[in-house]
Amino acid sequence: MTSLTRGFEQFESKLFLTISQENHGQNVFLSPTSIALALSMCTVGAQNETLQQMLQVFGISSKEELTHIAEQIMQVFSRANQNKSSTKECTNDFTSLRPRASIETHMMSFQLQLVNRLYVQKGYKTQEKYLDRIEQSFQSDVKLEDFQNNSANVVQKINTWVEEQTNGRICNTLSTKDVTSDTRFVLINCIYFKGEWQDKFQATNTDKNANFYHANGVISKIELMYKKESYNYVDNKDLHVQIAHLPYRSSDQYLKFVFTVVLPYEGIELNNVERILMSNPKLRQQVLNMESAPLTDLSLYLPKFKLETKYELKDILISLGMKDAFSDKKADFKDIIGTITDENRICISKVIHKTFLNVNESGTEAAAAAVVMLRRYGSSFSSRSSSIEFKANRPFLFFIHEVQQNVLLFNGKFVSP
Repeated sequence: MTSLTRGFEQFESKLFLTISQENHGQNVFLSPTSIALALSMCTVGAQNETLQQMLQVFGISSKEELTHIAEQIMQVFSRANQNKSSTKECTNDFTSLRPRASIETHMMSFQLQLVNRLYVQKGYKTQEKYLDRIEQSFQSDVKLEDFQNNSANVVQKINTWVEEQTNGRICNTLSTKDVTSDTRFVLINCIYFKGEWQDKFQATNTDKNANFYHANGVISKIELMYKKESYNYVDNKDLHVQIAHLPYRSSDQYLKFVFTVVLPYEGIELNNVERILMSNPKLRQQVLNMESAPLTDLSLYLPKFKLETKYELKDILISLGMKDAFSDKKADFKDIIGTITDENRICISKVIHKTFLNVNESGTEAAAAAVVMLRRYGSSFSSRSSSIEFKANRPFLFFIHEVQQNVLLFNGKFVSP
C-alpha cells in the first residue's frame, strides 16, 4: 500500500474528530478528500501568515507539496480512463461536463465522479498564474458569474451543477443567504461514488426488525443485512475492535474500493476507539490496510441505512488554526488577486460540506460537495480461521477508501438508526 495521501492524514483525522465531538451522539459522515481539495484550491492562492496557517492545518510544508498531493489524487481517478476500451459502451451519466475538467469512471460495477469548479465574479481581476494552477493541478474549470448584481440566479446555477455532478443526491447546497453581492469566488469540489458489493447481500436474509443497541442503553429497531462469506478481517485486541473489509466490484486493475467497518467489542465505547484511532494516523492506516487482514469466514451483519449531513466548517477550521484566512483584516490571498487594496481584499466567508450515503443489499451510494466562498470586504493484530460473528448492531466507524493508492474518499460514524 502506497502513502499517496499521507500529507492529508493529519488534517482528515483532526477534522473528523472535531466534527464528531461537536455532533456528540449523532451520526457523522463526510468526505475529507472533498474538503481538502476545495480548501487546497484556496490555499495555493494564499501568502505569508495566511498560507503558513493553512499549510500547518493540513500538516504540509509547502504549496508545492500540497499541489503535488492534489495532482496525485486527481490522477488516481483519471488513471482509470486509460482503459477506455473496456468502458466506451457504458452510458455516460455526466454529459454536461467539459471532458478536461471531468474525472469519471463508468464500469459495470461502479461509478466514480470527482470534479472541481471555480466561480469568479465577472470583471474581477484574478491572477492568470492562479487560474492556470487550479486548471492544471486540480483539473478545475472556471466559470464567470455576476454575484454582485444577480446572486440569487448564481446560487440556482451552482446548486443545479452540484446536483448534476452528484447524480441528484446533493441538492440545495447553497441558499441565497450564503452568496451575496460581496461574494467574489466560490470554489467547489464534488465527489460521487456508487459501488456494488463484490458479494451482494440477499434481501431475503435481511432482518427487518432487528435490535440496534445505542451507547446509552436505548434499543432501536433496524433492518440488519446478513451474509456468510469470506472477508479480509482482523481482531485488534489492543483497540478492542473487530475490523472487516467489504470490497466493491471493479473491473479496473488500478482502482479497488473497499468499505471498512471498525466495530468495538460489546461494552467498549465507540468514542474511546475513535479518539485513539483519529489521534494516531499511522494506526488508522494500519487498520485500513487490507494486506494485514487475512481472508476469514464471517457471519456478517450490517445495517441497511441512509445518512444525509450538512456541516458549516468555518468555526471548526478556525479552531484548528486556520484563523487569518477568515479575517477581513488579515487574510492574504495575493496569489489570487495580486496587490491587496482596501477595495479588493478577500477572505473566506463560508465553508459548507454536504453529504449523502445509502448502504443496502446491492452496495453503497455516496456523494459529497464541499464549497469554499471568498468574499470582498471593503475594506497488534490477530485473526481466527474458524467462522466468526461480525454483528454491527451497535455503534461503529466506517470508511470508504481506494486501497491501491490509499485515498480516503468518505468516512463516518453510525450511532443511531
